[in-house]
Amino acid sequence: MSLPALILNMTLAVAAAAPAPAPQDVPIPEKIPSPPSTEAAPTVSIHTADNGDVVEEYRLAGQLTMVRITPLHGKPYYLYDDDGNGRLDRTDADRGGVAPVYWEIYSWD
Repeated sequence: MSLPALILNMTLAVAAAAPAPAPQDVPIPEKIPSPPSTEAAPTVSIHTADNGDVVEEYRLAGQLTMVRITPLHGKPYYLYDDDGNGRLDRTDADRGGVAPVYWEIYSWD
């Protein structure tokens, strides 16, 4: 290998091994506030019944709209008041829809 080619190879090797300049710090943009929500969030009160069931009451503007009941032994179920008449309905059929039938084939802990 000739002397100029050797110098060129060494120069290229040194240039490749040199660290790259650090990138300029990019300023973080200010956080854009989300638009105010026109819908109020429901308030939730949770208490435990005497038999161990956990009852979650969801109220909107002071009116009870939904209750989630989690039995001590069993799966949770819901009671709804969709039409605002003050009565809580348990199934989708009571709410004007079709009540699907669910069969538990297998479960594990």
